[in-house]
Amino acid sequence: MFSVGLTSGIGCGKTLISKVFNTFGVPIFNSDQQAKELYKEKEFLTQIVHIFGSSIIEKGEFCPQKLANIVFNDNKALEKLNSLIHPKVLDKYKLWQSKQTSPYTILESAIILEIGWQNHFDKIINIETPIEIAIERVKLRDNISREQVLQRINNQMPWQTKKQLSDYNIYHDNNTMLLPQIIAIHENILEQIKHNAQ
Repeated sequence: MFSVGLTSGIGCGKTLISKVFNTFGVPIFNSDQQAKELYKEKEFLTQIVHIFGSSIIEKGEFCPQKLANIVFNDNKALEKLNSLIHPKVLDKYKLWQSKQTSPYTILESAIILEIGWQNHFDKIINIETPIEIAIERVKLRDNISREQVLQRINNQMPWQTKKQLSDYNIYHDNNTMLLPQIIAIHENILEQIKHNAQ
């Protein structure tokens, strides 16, 4: 099945754009959500506790904030965590995708390009948003300061690089119409699939 990756920087509106593609009958796999689900699996949680210590468990419950505090201040720890999570999420995607019946599926993730997953997809869609608009969106959404948002943005791949590495680009400011851009990409992908089948 034809596989599409949807990526962007923080505050660019992946969730909204995924919902629009979904209204066209395209199944969406939310990799962040699936990564969170992993922590509910006893075997995976045991592995995480073994590596990062029992401090990430509070009153018998997994405490995501404590794990976040460890990994976001230590690149090696973050790499270790990612090396455990990413293969499992990709396996889940492939299993999920094998059960779909649509012409193509979309995996939504902010870090497709950062972790070198682009080879797993036939096409990559990037969403581009002016930085000031992205900052305001994230400040409102997460109730954090401008400095905290900028810190997150600076940890991401530059948007120019993401744009260059992608097959399609959706421009999402607060004025440009999204629907015509999404319809054009959707129709182009369906054309490609049709062409490949011939």
